[in-house]
Amino acid sequence: MENITGRWTFNEDFGFGKDEGFAEFTQKGDSLTGVVVYTERIDDETPFRVQQEVEGRFDGVNFKVTGTKVELLDVEKQFEYHLDTWEGILNANNQIVGHSYDDHDCFGVFVMEFIEL
Repeated sequence: MENITGRWTFNEDFGFGKDEGFAEFTQKGDSLTGVVVYTERIDDETPFRVQQEVEGRFDGVNFKVTGTKVELLDVEKQFEYHLDTWEGILNANNQIVGHSYDDHDCFGVFVMEFIEL
């Protein structure tokens, strides 16, 4: 799989909670743009949805996208949310697997799987 344009499932574990949703990418050359939309479930807190616009690169193996804009959905009150960076590889099972981080030392591991339409 050299082009990852399309929709992917998204699951992430960041130690004190989990994210579950989807990612949708458009690839032109090795440049990526898209969106990652997920429900964030932090231990002992009310879940909420997040939508991050992303941009980055994919060279056929190595994957990296960074949030450029965030919108909090289904929240009673807006709050500061730190943009994420996701880095990983496309493995032999056509899964994108890797790690994430933000500028407040929150780290996670994620898996994305292509959704056949």
